[in-house]
Amino acid sequence: MTGTGMLSRERTALMLHVPDVFLDELAERRLFPKPDSDGAYRILDVEAALRALPWLKRLGVPLSEGELARVADGLEPPVHAGFTWGDRRYCRLWEALAAAWKVDPIEVA
Repeated sequence: MTGTGMLSRERTALMLHVPDVFLDELAERRLFPKPDSDGAYRILDVEAALRALPWLKRLGVPLSEGELARVADGLEPPVHAGFTWGDRRYCRLWEALAAAWKVDPIEVA
């Protein structure tokens, strides 16, 4: 149970549409707050991160190669994830970031 003004790790991951271990990857790169000693996140810290980096709200959204490139130069769908629709490759933003950061997809998924 989390206290007032706090979000559990699971709820935070669900809110961002990412596996919960991906929260650690974001925090390690100072893109997201670190949890407290109980593993919970302060709502105010999460809201501040979402305001500072609006693309965090799109982590679970499938993006095309062009859209991924606008997030970061060279960001592209990894071979092991995503799908092709028409003639375009798509994958969720967190999957592309995990591949770019060389995060083991088995650990994250």
